[in-house]
Amino acid sequence: MLTITLYLNNRTQFLRFHWQETHNRVKQIFDSSQILANSTSTISSRTSTQYLWCVNHYGPNNQLRDFIKCGIIAMLSSYTLVIPPFYPHYGHSVRGIQWFDHFFDLKQLRQVINFITLDEFIEKVKINQKKVMIDCYIQQFELVRGRMWYSKNALIPVQNYFKINIDFHRSMNLTNNFQLSELFSKSKNCSSIFLHIHYTMFRQFFSNPNNYTKKIFEFLRRTPLLQRMASQSISQLPKLAIRKNRSQINFQFLAVVHMRIGDHVVMSLSMYIKQILYLINDKVHFTHLHIMCPYLNSTDMKQLTNSLSIPFTTSHQLLNHLDFVLDRYLFDVLEQEIAYQAPIFIASPWTTYSATILMQKVYQQKGTVYVLSTVKDKHPSLVTQQNAKYFDK
Repeated sequence: MLTITLYLNNRTQFLRFHWQETHNRVKQIFDSSQILANSTSTISSRTSTQYLWCVNHYGPNNQLRDFIKCGIIAMLSSYTLVIPPFYPHYGHSVRGIQWFDHFFDLKQLRQVINFITLDEFIEKVKINQKKVMIDCYIQQFELVRGRMWYSKNALIPVQNYFKINIDFHRSMNLTNNFQLSELFSKSKNCSSIFLHIHYTMFRQFFSNPNNYTKKIFEFLRRTPLLQRMASQSISQLPKLAIRKNRSQINFQFLAVVHMRIGDHVVMSLSMYIKQILYLINDKVHFTHLHIMCPYLNSTDMKQLTNSLSIPFTTSHQLLNHLDFVLDRYLFDVLEQEIAYQAPIFIASPWTTYSATILMQKVYQQKGTVYVLSTVKDKHPSLVTQQNAKYFDK
């Protein structure tokens, strides 16, 4: 069993006045409705000797949300971001590593974020073949102490993979409602930072459009291999379609809808169907619907068949049809890329799984996006760059 040791010291905290200007700048960004017009070249040209590795929470898309937040923090402070692993939903205790660059194109991302990969970071902070020393462990202890499993999940698989022990020179706590100026002040003399903050911090990053979120999602793209796999999967969907009228053979215009039912119910199936019918009756044109939901049973399928006048396919049909082996996480990622490539995406409200696709499509101007409504008799909303936001529970 590996032990993570924290080495503490009594260094005096640096005064915050030096960082007040930075704090004021950050406050202006998120308190003002005006979007700052920082160019991509300005952001990507920043360099720093300070490395930031963040703890991410919950499932893969929630982890991506935390990654975006840390990316914004890195851009605001000129930290060099450490690209973290992802951890799938499934598994017990500490889960296995899913490498970020297996799913997202780092060459594209480098145009907007100054980063280093995890293996490059490990090599930089190694002090010998068996030990890595990170300068500062900074955490919001009072709020994250019940979530220490996430920091262990970040550290222990990495130690196992690289066959190293990770230690820390010193530890620092952040106040419960800290501002970015406090983080910048406490990290001023840290060459490398392992940051664990509460997952709800800095919701303002996603509540309204801002230039940093937009820039990241403009360049957050799947790898070319996943793009190709998705394109080939889309070409197979017409062969799997379920339709009431067998004479219907028009599959030219695909829409993808995400239904969050089963593991966490956002809306009932009847409500999802009602919202889809609103779109059809409002003359939103699509000839085939792919339903992303792994929890549909035979009763659900019958209800869908009786209610929808257009051909549709489901996650189970697609997964069963693929003639190569995919783990569940890879299949989820592939379906997200299918939704990205489809002309229309219909998002389930308040799910980060939908939000990942929504933000990519809107900021990369890839087709049309609607978000369903949980309010009775309210129609789905068209999403634009002006009203786009990353769903935050």
